[in-house]
Amino acid sequence: MMYFRIIKLKLKIFLTKTFISLLALFSLRNNHRLGSVIGWLLSIFPNRNLHVTTTNIQLCFPEMDKQYQQQLIKKSLIETGKTLTEASPMWQWSKDKLFKLIKEVHGEALIQQAINNQQGVILALPHLGNWELLGLYCSAKYSTTSMYQKPKMAQLDSIVKKGRERFGAKLVPTDNQGIRAMLKALKKNELICILPDQEPSEGNGIFAPFFGLQAYSMTLISRLASKTNAKVIVAYTKRLTDGQGYEIIFSEPDKMDIDSLEDSVADLNAELEKCIHDIPEQYQWSYKRFRKQPAIKDKRITGKDYYNS
Repeated sequence: MMYFRIIKLKLKIFLTKTFISLLALFSLRNNHRLGSVIGWLLSIFPNRNLHVTTTNIQLCFPEMDKQYQQQLIKKSLIETGKTLTEASPMWQWSKDKLFKLIKEVHGEALIQQAINNQQGVILALPHLGNWELLGLYCSAKYSTTSMYQKPKMAQLDSIVKKGRERFGAKLVPTDNQGIRAMLKALKKNELICILPDQEPSEGNGIFAPFFGLQAYSMTLISRLASKTNAKVIVAYTKRLTDGQGYEIIFSEPDKMDIDSLEDSVADLNAELEKCIHDIPEQYQWSYKRFRKQPAIKDKRITGKDYYNS
């Protein structure tokens, strides 16, 4: 039995690596076409991605007509398929080939203004559009430090890590060592990248509003901004239709009260919502964002109330 498990694992690793290599041979248009097919299949057959995406969209857009909810669910899963297939080109294509896909960049002057003012920059990159390309773009232009968590399939670590580091990014672990490295980078007026919409570990977050619901949200960005007076900038990459390329958008939060941790986290969540409303179908709705919930009447409720019904 153990022998067959080992064979099965090796076959899975081989097929995954082969799939990644083949995807880098496709044009972006054909890559996205394949991703669309994968996403369409996810939208019609029962699976975890369909269940979680449906649950999240129904929770976050309760005012939306059921027909429009279904349309958004389908579009979201198609974009999820594109996210899956476009990762390989992002990790393997040359800088020139990748950056030719970037058709417009909005608001990048905010970064240079902060650096000129002797400030570090905390770049908050939600799981919206193509965040892989955005990380590569920033690391090619600025001294950039990013947190990195190894993929679940450990054998892919070298592919992913090498792909993200190849334009100069410094990847640090998601622990105290990584936090110290980011503090050091900010004090040198450099740029750090953080994905702000992941559920943090116990003790590293607070509950804050997100699409009208309580979401366990990271405090790291707010704490780093308070300690270093760094400028917080939210950024995302919009995927254009029919494989035409991408637009990058940098924006400054309308409000972010770094003197109050609770207000600061809520302000950042509100800014993320604003970005998501721009291209809601390109957000990663397949993530169990509301899995953890606050205590209600002395009873701890869990994600089962949302995702296991």
